[in-house]
Amino acid sequence: MDWNKTKTIFIIVFSILNVFLYSLYLNRYTEAKNVEVLSESSVDEKLQADKITYSNLPENVEGMPYIRGETKIFTAKEAPKANVQVNIQDGKKLQVSYEKAVSPVGDPESAKAVTTFMEQNVYEGTAYELWEIDKELNKAVYFQKLAGEILYFSDDGKVTVYWDNEGNIVRYEQTMFTNIIENEEPKSLVTAVTAIHTLYQKNMLEYGTKIRNTELGYSVHVQVSKDRQMFVPTWHVQGELSDGSRQDYFVNAVKDGVIELNKPPEEVE
Repeated sequence: MDWNKTKTIFIIVFSILNVFLYSLYLNRYTEAKNVEVLSESSVDEKLQADKITYSNLPENVEGMPYIRGETKIFTAKEAPKANVQVNIQDGKKLQVSYEKAVSPVGDPESAKAVTTFMEQNVYEGTAYELWEIDKELNKAVYFQKLAGEILYFSDDGKVTVYWDNEGNIVRYEQTMFTNIIENEEPKSLVTAVTAIHTLYQKNMLEYGTKIRNTELGYSVHVQVSKDRQMFVPTWHVQGELSDGSRQDYFVNAVKDGVIELNKPPEEVE
């Protein structure tokens, strides 16, 4: 048996096999990419058919890290010193009631007026961003900002300001996270349009919804311990329904899943 000839034959056969397998891989990869493009195109066509529109989406979005924070323990020194009654619930919720109602600078239903009150009276009031003004319940809700981004719907990171029927501020409640730490290197994020597609494929978007705004923030990801939580980058998609009402949706910007913020955070060891 001529071993050299046999070895040469094996080398040639394996070379041909490698070329064949690589060609097969390229064909499969190309097919998969084509299917993916067709899928994205198909979703856009369905959005158009259901009169769901969007425009001016953020582009070239930079990565964001997971971050951690601890629940702040309040003391009376974080409350105003005069004209107030102070109560601290469970150590973490500061409740301030005014003995004599405070007149805001302007109409309390104005974002500027309540924000001025926040900046002048609330502990680290500039660390919060206005979420909504409820004219029926005479209150404004502010969410805390973490690493410069808003934290959506956490009971442990917000301020609620209340006023009476005459427009005078009567009390507020405050919770806060502190010792904010970036958990790791920034994560690559899904795009805003991908978040919209995800909402549509989960049947979250009603017929005729107009996407008015998309922005990045954070939401609670897991409960690390009793007083420490981890937060995940989150897309906030604000839609206007056909009846003119507002609807807010949230999508995990790292793993691309719908987040229902009315559910308690998952507990981990």
